[in-house]
Amino acid sequence: MSVEIKETSATVRTLEITIPQADLTAPFEKKLGQYKKQVSMKGFRQGMVPKAMILKQFGGAIRQEAVDEVVNKLVQEALKNANIIPVGQMKVVDFKDDKENDIALKVEVEMDPEIDIKGYADTGVTVPETAVHEEEVKEEYDRLIQMWSKDEHVDRAAAKGDVVVGNYLEVVIDGEKQELPENKEFRSLLGQSASPGFDEGLTGATAGETKEINFKYPDDHKDERYRGKTAQFKVEITDVRAIVPPTMDEEFCKQIGVKDVEELKQNLAEGLANQKQDAAKNKAINEALDKIIEANPFEVPKARVYDLIKWTLNRNAQSEKDVVEPTEEQLNGLTPEAIREIKKHRILDFIATKEKIKPSQANVDERLKQMAAAYHVDFETLKGHFRQSGRINQLRDELRVQMAADFIVGIRPAAEENK
Repeated sequence: MSVEIKETSATVRTLEITIPQADLTAPFEKKLGQYKKQVSMKGFRQGMVPKAMILKQFGGAIRQEAVDEVVNKLVQEALKNANIIPVGQMKVVDFKDDKENDIALKVEVEMDPEIDIKGYADTGVTVPETAVHEEEVKEEYDRLIQMWSKDEHVDRAAAKGDVVVGNYLEVVIDGEKQELPENKEFRSLLGQSASPGFDEGLTGATAGETKEINFKYPDDHKDERYRGKTAQFKVEITDVRAIVPPTMDEEFCKQIGVKDVEELKQNLAEGLANQKQDAAKNKAINEALDKIIEANPFEVPKARVYDLIKWTLNRNAQSEKDVVEPTEEQLNGLTPEAIREIKKHRILDFIATKEKIKPSQANVDERLKQMAAAYHVDFETLKGHFRQSGRINQLRDELRVQMAADFIVGIRPAAEENK
């Protein structure tokens, strides 16, 4: 038996395998013996079926199993000796077996190519400073107040800022009557609708009233099906409700976890500052990665691309029966982004290895504390759960990659401390 490995491309190796017929004898006899112990036929107890009958009925299958076993063993040994870690399943591209001459076949395996990333230490991309403005804090404060507000029935005509509740009776778009939804009720916050004309038609409405509203959808409407089209709505108004904000007293502040309104605004400002800084950092990291990818071209195995797309499509699948294979259209559409994600991960892993970046226990604990605060759970309990489930290693890997991403935009102290 012989195996010769040839480099077909940066990501593909072709194994040319030759197996003399004589080398198939022992594996074949071993498989035949296994069949003889397990097979039962009419008139014969299990293990007592004559060899000739087993060969007549199962000879072809036994031979194929023996060939597969020999080939798999040869391939695994050859790949191990050549230090090749295959990606995906091997593919037989040529197979010749006339049962007289040597068995000859070619097997293709995919692998990750060797990479040597240059220029990552000085990409020229840094994270810009960000600032939070007073009006942004006010907007966030108003949004929070609105979230905690309640709406209450009022016995008056609807005005801007009120919620109008009603039912659709008839809807006509560009002269064509539309089928009404099963749930015909609507709730519209006047002044914040995506269709200002609809809000204007509801302004001044009172409970129990039937109204006809004619308007034109804006050209930039969020639903492109309606952009610029005329609309005629016939609706009945069932309720008008005013938005009542919470009383900003000590009890309410305690409920949302702050001492007073000033502390609330300070927390909002800090949260906005963190969000803006994170957004600026992520943008810078992506710009730096694009530069590194462009300057360091390398191929990505098709199997990795396929697996990532399949995982993306099925990450929310509830069970095995819900898992789907990517369609050709999905593969074509998602492949460019999948290739970028795979390159990004390989580059950051290379940098982390090259720079000896490794998160400390303090780094891990800090991330767990952030998660505990976000989930409103005890830090030690969460830490124990991560350790018992083995997710602590996954968290370390995530931090390692993040620290490598920070490195390429000049954020180095955390990485250098862990060298």
